[in-house]
Amino acid sequence: MKIVYFGSDVFLSCFEYLVEREQVLALYTYHNDEDYFNEYNIVSRAEELGIPVHYEAIEPDTIRRFFLEEGCDLFFIAEYDKKIDIPEDLAEFRGINTHSSLLPQGRSYYPIECAMARELSETGVTMHKLSNHLDSGEIIRQRKVEITEDRDSVDIYLMNAVHARQMLQEIMSDFETAWGLAVPQAEVQEYWRRPEDSLLTVTHDMCVRDVLEIFRKYNSMTEILIRDRIYFVTAVMPGSAPLPKEEMRIHDTLWLYGLKDGHVRVSIFAKNQKNRK
Repeated sequence: MKIVYFGSDVFLSCFEYLVEREQVLALYTYHNDEDYFNEYNIVSRAEELGIPVHYEAIEPDTIRRFFLEEGCDLFFIAEYDKKIDIPEDLAEFRGINTHSSLLPQGRSYYPIECAMARELSETGVTMHKLSNHLDSGEIIRQRKVEITEDRDSVDIYLMNAVHARQMLQEIMSDFETAWGLAVPQAEVQEYWRRPEDSLLTVTHDMCVRDVLEIFRKYNSMTEILIRDRIYFVTAVMPGSAPLPKEEMRIHDTLWLYGLKDGHVRVSIFAKNQKNRK
C-alpha cells in the first residue's frame, strides 16, 4: 500500500512497521515543547529513507493529489496535532487515526494526562476511521492499559505504542476485512481540555510527594516558577534535606528547589512564552 504518515515519536514503532513493509509517500509531523515525545527520531528515520518531511498543515488540494494522482491508499495518523479536513467529494479517501484513549471516552490532545488527572484506573489506545469530527470515527481496534501507581504517563504512552504496533500488524494482514468490520462509537463524549495550570505547577508550599505525583502524571508538561520565569520540568529527583534558600542553581538546566519537607532536584528548560507576571 501507498501511505501518507502523520505523527511523532509517540508511535514510532508504527512508522517503522510501515516503512519496512509498505511505501510511505510522505511524513507530516510537528513540534511541541511541552510534549515528552517529539519528532526527532521519526524525522531522522524519514530523512535516512528519503521520505519527504512536512511541518505545515496539509491542504485539501494536496489530499486530493495524494489519492487521485499519486495512488495513495491510506492516511495513517498517529499522534498528530492538526485536524485533517477530508474533502467531502473524495470517495477514494481512507484514513486511520491512532488515539491514546479508550474511545469514545478521552477525546483530547492530552488523553493520558487527562485520564491520570481524573484518577482513572485504565486507559488504552484506539485505532479508528478518520472522520471530520475529532476522535469520532468507527473503531477498528482497541487495547486497554491499566493505570497503576508504579506507572507514569510516559510508561502509558510506551505501552500504548507496543499495543498500537500489534494492532497495526493485525489490520494490515487483512486490511479490507478489518476496515469493513469497524464499528461505530457508542456515543460522542465530552472533549477533555488541557489540565489547568494549577494542577501542573510546582510551588514551594508543596511536599516532595506532591511534586513527584505531579511529575508522574504530567512529565514534561510539569511547570515550575523560578525567578519569575516559567520552565518545563524534564526530570525530578527527591531530596529530604532543607535548602539554605528557596532555589539554588547548579547549572543552567539543573536546580535545587525547596519544598515544605525537603527539596527536589529538577532538570528544566525555558517555556516558550513571556515571563509570568
